[in-house]
Amino acid sequence: MPKKTVARLMPHPEKLEQLRRLGWLGRQLFASELWHLNRRTVALAFMNGIFWACMPIPLQMVAAALTALVIRCNVPISMGLVFLTNPVTMPPYFVAAYQLGAWLLHSEPIALPDSFTMHWVYAQLSLIWLPLLIGCLTFGLILAAISYFGVRIWWAIQVRLMWQVRQKRLKLAAVARAAAATADPPSPPHGDRESRSTD
Repeated sequence: MPKKTVARLMPHPEKLEQLRRLGWLGRQLFASELWHLNRRTVALAFMNGIFWACMPIPLQMVAAALTALVIRCNVPISMGLVFLTNPVTMPPYFVAAYQLGAWLLHSEPIALPDSFTMHWVYAQLSLIWLPLLIGCLTFGLILAAISYFGVRIWWAIQVRLMWQVRQKRLKLAAVARAAAATADPPSPPHGDRESRSTD
């Protein structure tokens, strides 16, 4: 079922409870319609979360939560997806985003060090910020669009398959009931026939 599959992406409840400390904003983010799992809210949440996961900014989770409040999509999925970029995935992603941004701007990329670290990124930020931002925005927009339409198509396929399985089960049950109704009534046990003959 699509809902059960998507529910696994939600972050741990302890992380979500931190949102309640945001006062009025925290109360708004816990509105019931922002926690529903349906095709629209999940597709928008994937678009939202993956876009902010691609952005080279701090507090990505807060940005995803605020956007979820505006576009009325699933909050926990939006927040959970920002962790796609983490200390393990950030270095290769930022290298790819920077190379893409430099190519789009027709600028010569600077030489990358042998050991790419976040410290090197911050030290070179004045030189690489524009290509990095352009690359991250490009990746964010493309991946957000792919995830939005991909989730909607995947959800529709899953629902269609579920209905097909359900219809097959209903047909099998109807055939079984029809077969049981047309079957000959069971003959009485051997002992009952003998007792009736003696009577």
